[in-house]
Order: sequence, then C-alpha cells, then structure tokens
Amino acid sequence: MLVMDNRYAPGMRKWNLRFGLTSRCNIRCRYCLPAGKQPVITQPSFEEAVEVLQAAHDLGFRRVHYTGGEPTVRRDFVDILRAAKDIGYSQQIVTTNGYRLHRFLPEAVEAGLTRAIISIDTLDEQKNLFITRSHFHSDTLKSIESAVELLPTMTKISCVTMRDTLDELPAFIEYAQGLNSRGWPGKLAIKLNQFFPSNPAQLTDEGDQFWKDQFVEEDVILEALAKAGELKPIARESIEGDNPSYNYFEVGDSGVKVAVLAMFSWGYPCGGCWKLRISPQGLATICISQKDPPVLWGMGLDEKRETFKRLTGYRDSPQFDIDFPDRRHYRPQLGELRFDKVAGSARQIVFFEDILTRDKTVPVVQESACGSNGCASAPVPSPPAD
Repeated sequence: MLVMDNRYAPGMRKWNLRFGLTSRCNIRCRYCLPAGKQPVITQPSFEEAVEVLQAAHDLGFRRVHYTGGEPTVRRDFVDILRAAKDIGYSQQIVTTNGYRLHRFLPEAVEAGLTRAIISIDTLDEQKNLFITRSHFHSDTLKSIESAVELLPTMTKISCVTMRDTLDELPAFIEYAQGLNSRGWPGKLAIKLNQFFPSNPAQLTDEGDQFWKDQFVEEDVILEALAKAGELKPIARESIEGDNPSYNYFEVGDSGVKVAVLAMFSWGYPCGGCWKLRISPQGLATICISQKDPPVLWGMGLDEKRETFKRLTGYRDSPQFDIDFPDRRHYRPQLGELRFDKVAGSARQIVFFEDILTRDKTVPVVQESACGSNGCASAPVPSPPAD
C-alpha cells in the first residue's frame, strides 16, 4: 500500500533544512555500521555550521532537523542549538540514539530544541544489546520519557522493523499509550521503518546475511501491527514532520499514532519532499539522487547563500521535474551522504532484490538470534559518552 501526502506550504515555509552535523556515531548497530572503528570521521567546524544556518535562514528557512551519524556526540551541540535560536529558527529537531540526550535535555530545550526523534528497535534489553553491540538501552528509554515530559510536541520513536522484533509491536503501542496517559506536555508516536538496505553494514557479507535473515515485507509489518488493534489511516499532513513518505495510522482505541515506511517494498519512490540536505562532508543536495553536489566547506557566507538560492530555485522550477522525471529516494553508494566515504563497492537495489530470490527457493527462516536463553553475542563495552 503506497499513499503519499506532501505537505506543501506557501513560499519557503515548505522547505526544511536537514543538517548532518557529524559522520561519527558512538553505536555500531548491525543494520547500520560494521563493528570497529569508523574509517572516516567528518564534520563541519562550529563556525561553518553557524554559517549554514545563517545562509539558509536568510533565504527564509525556519526549520532545521539535525542528523548524523549521531549529532549529540558533538560537544558543541547545545551551542549550535543556541546559535540557531539566536538566528531566528522557530523549529529545531534532532534525530538521536538517545544515549546522551537525557543528560542535557533541559539545557537543549532552553537553547531552542523543539522536538526529538529517538531510535529504539526493541523494548528488550538483551535484544538491544545484540542489535547495537552496546549497553545503553536504559539511556534511550530515559531520553524518550524526558522528551515527552519536557517537549510540548510530538516525540517520535524510530524503529527498524526486523523479523526478530515484529512480535514486540503491540508492546510498543502499550508503551506509548502509557507515556501518553501521564499528563505530560508532549505525546509519543511511533515510526516503523522497513529494514531496507541503505547503510555501510550491507556492504559486507555479514551485513548481507543479517539483512536477508531480518527483512520483512510491508504486508507482514502491517499484519503484526494490526495485532495491537485496528489500523485506522490518518492524513499525513495532520502529523508534524518533514518526511512526506510515511503512511500514518491510529491503532485501535489506544490513541497512539504509528507511521510505516516501506521504501524497499515500494521501490524507493520519490516522496516529493522539499529538503535542503547538508551532509557532514559539506555536500548540499535538494534530491537524494542528485549528481555532483556542491561542497560547502571552504565557502564564505555569501557563497553559501548563493548556492542555497540556486539549488532551491532549481528545485522549485519546472526544469527540475523535466531533468529528474524518474527520480528515486536512493543513492547507489550506501551511507555516503551520512558517513562520508565508506568501504566497499557500490551496490544497487537489484543486488538486494536478488538476495531474496537468488536461490529460487523459499528461504529458510533461521532461529532468532535472541531466544529464550538471551542473545548470541559476547559482552561489549558501553558506548563512549562523546
């Protein structure tokens, strides 16, 4: 089922700045980054980051969404929030793994943070240890609860749907319903992201196998979610957010709103977004499939402003649709916009489609890595604080 509602608004209000503050991440999730040290860490200086914020604001941007890597590993993250607030941004959103957020959330809210999207794929601590290779599950839960308590907006938890965690979807609904009943200023919604190949981990044989074992189609996700209650579609434009591709539902009489994104099942269609994306290495793009994007680092403020004006003007023009009639939300080299240069050769979608059918037999579903006796993983250290 593919239904996409774009959230158009007059002028530059339809535009969102999506800013990757660093390629560094302090977690090594099995579906994202291979274990071990990241080969390349890239991020702008504080001064470069502020110039990006100023240049975009000068053109009319009022909303910025910080991503990574993991943006909260930057020691100056709150300083960046404060600078954006001083410049005039009315909405500042962060996507985070939640390891550090609860430690400084009150300060971040004072500095201008208005909303948080927090990644958590399981409510089971041992499963989380296996998936992330890290001990930080309680920190993520603390960040989720603190965000709902302190932010008077819709906090969202972002879950990668995997075969071994599908049976937890009713528990996630119950968890969100419980937080929403506490009378706090904010509310909690859930985003379910199909495990689609888009990260450096899938460039390894181990990552290939993990994806093959854990990938589930959209209809299976919806069937598992429906065990928590009837799925009642709600209009995408009624939900605060900058991704037009999600399909939103209200689940039963829980009042909990759940979004489903199944890009692999859909063939990675363009959702018609209006995002100016700035990667940690300074690439400025107005489309995921954009070729040879300009590099911002080293430009002065005026040049950054003119670059943004040219890119957004092109996206707003009829010529953009003429030049990219069949654009897709996909980039051949997995993870390059978020993690800079990654090891391994480029792999196209067809490579992963073939994984599911290469043997022309029904794949054998392996026993869950997380069974009644816990998860098959060796003890791992806690992630570094920054």
